[in-house]
Amino acid sequence: MIHYTILPEELIFFDSNHQKRPEQKEVVIDGVQMVIQLENASEATIVRILSPNPDHYLDPRFQPGNKVQLFPKI
Repeated sequence: MIHYTILPEELIFFDSNHQKRPEQKEVVIDGVQMVIQLENASEATIVRILSPNPDHYLDPRFQPGNKVQLFPKI
């Protein structure tokens, strides 16, 4: 069976009985929309970029796997 989708395979084949799903959030950092996985209250890891701008994918700061610092908005 072939399943065409934009969803990552972790969401499609997720077994809630055996794994705890890491907390992920959709955020905008420096004008780039992305999905991050929270590590702790002040740090997260980039999971994927959702921006339609191809220049954002070439920016090494936003490569998946990179750590980003989270600061609350005041």
